[in-house]
Amino acid sequence: MRFPVSRRVLLTAGVGGVSLGLLTACGLRIDSDPDIPTLDSTQQLRNRIARILDATSPGSGDPATAGEDLADFTAAIGPVWAPPAEFATEPPPTAEERTFVEAAEVVLKAVFEAAPQLGSGLIPVLSDVAVGLTLTAGTKKPELITTADDLIRTGREDMAGADNSSKDSSGGSDSSDGDGSDDGTQDRQAMFNAILNQSRAAAYGYERLAVNFETKSPERTRALDRIESLGSLSGEMLELLGEDGADPNASAWKLDPTPVDAASAKELALNLEDGVAASVLPWLDGEPAAILRLWESARARSGFAAPQPLRFTYDDSGQAEATK
Repeated sequence: MRFPVSRRVLLTAGVGGVSLGLLTACGLRIDSDPDIPTLDSTQQLRNRIARILDATSPGSGDPATAGEDLADFTAAIGPVWAPPAEFATEPPPTAEERTFVEAAEVVLKAVFEAAPQLGSGLIPVLSDVAVGLTLTAGTKKPELITTADDLIRTGREDMAGADNSSKDSSGGSDSSDGDGSDDGTQDRQAMFNAILNQSRAAAYGYERLAVNFETKSPERTRALDRIESLGSLSGEMLELLGEDGADPNASAWKLDPTPVDAASAKELALNLEDGVAASVLPWLDGEPAAILRLWESARARSGFAAPQPLRFTYDDSGQAEATK
C-alpha cells in the first residue's frame, strides 16, 4: 500500500520545511503560494478517523483489550495532521470525546458507507481498522457487526451495479487490468489465481476440521457457513479470471495442523483465515470490492478465537503486509 502523499511526510509536515495541508478541511493562506497538494476524499477520511481515534478513551463498557487495541489502530491509521500554522487561517477541526465502542460505530459507518469510492492506496488500512474496530467492539455491542455487514454488502452491490453499467456502456467486459499491457493482465491473473487456490484450500481445510466439533455446536455451524462463503469467493475468482484464465494445476494442500480434535481444528481455522487474508491483500490494495472478502475472513476467524484487531502490519510509510 503506497500513500500518494507519504504518511511519513504527513507526520513531519511543518517540521522539516515541508508544507502539507488539508485544503478543504482547514483554512489556508493562499497569498504565499505554498506547495500544498489537494487531498482527495479518501485521504481526508483517513485524517478524520485519526482525529476520532485520538479523542477516544476506553470506558467502563468497552472490551478489556480496548486500550491496547486502540493503540494498535491509532498507530496503523497514522497521526492527526494539519497545515503548518503559518498557512492556516482557522483552527483544525476537533473530534468529540468517545468511548471505544462509540468510536467503533462512527468509524465503521464512515468507512463502509464510503467504501465504493475509496482509493489513494488507503483501502487496506482503512478497511482493516474499520473491520477490527467493529469485531472487537462487537463483543460488547453485537449490533455493530450486523450494521457493518449490511453496509459492506450494500456497498458491494453498488459497486457491482456500477461495474455492470460500465460494461454495458462499453459493449462488454474487459479482462485486462486497465493499462492494456500483457504484463498487467498476467499479474492480475496471477493475483486472482492465488486467491482462488487459497479459497479452495481453505474450503478443503474447513471440510476436514468441521467434523471435529459436535454436530449442533456453534463451531461446526460456523465452519459450514464458511465453506459456503469460500465457495462464493472461488466462484468470483473464476468469473474474474474468465474462461481461459484459471490455473488448471491446483497446488497440493497441506493442512497445518492436521485437525484431530477441537483444539487443533480451531488452530487450523485461524491459519486458514490468515492465508486467505494474505492472498486477498494485493486485491484489496487496489479495489474496494475486496473489502467484503476481508470482512468475511475476519468474521469467520473471530468465530474460533478472540477478534484479531488488525489483519495486516504496517511499516512507517503505511505499507501493508500480511501478518505472519
